[in-house]
Amino acid sequence: MYGLQIAPQALVCKNTIIEGDIQIGNGTVVHVGASIIAKNGPIIIGSNNIICERATIINNHNIPLVIGDDNLFETDALVGGCGIGHRNIVQVRGKVYGSCVVGNNCVVGAACTTEPSDNIPDNTVLFGSPQARRTRADGNTDHIAMHRKHLEYIHEMLPRYNHIVEAD
Repeated sequence: MYGLQIAPQALVCKNTIIEGDIQIGNGTVVHVGASIIAKNGPIIIGSNNIICERATIINNHNIPLVIGDDNLFETDALVGGCGIGHRNIVQVRGKVYGSCVVGNNCVVGAACTTEPSDNIPDNTVLFGSPQARRTRADGNTDHIAMHRKHLEYIHEMLPRYNHIVEAD
């Protein structure tokens, strides 16, 4: 992989910071002001992710940072770990640090931070101050349905009001 590769159905706004070897999957949306920086290793972003304004995804590791499908990275989220599974939410000002790996169907709550060497198991919710953990029991079906509707709306509205980077 070399440079920026954007899948045909992805939407990437022109006013974003994108540096290094990055692959953006089908249906993924990168909002204005988001940053995706592959400093040492490449970043591979799956399908149907939403990367909101001022969210930062950075790879400081020599191995690829692989992000799965159907994730939501809210405003001011920071992801610098070693891997993110599918159907996760990193809420406003949530941080995934160091060599942390996040499983599937997880939530990093608002202003919550992972430990640098954490492995967050599937269905884990980090929340509160002081920070606590619990296992979600809802099966994540509400998030999946809402995520799909959110993506449909963004794909319709974002190109009307923003300049979009052309796909490969």
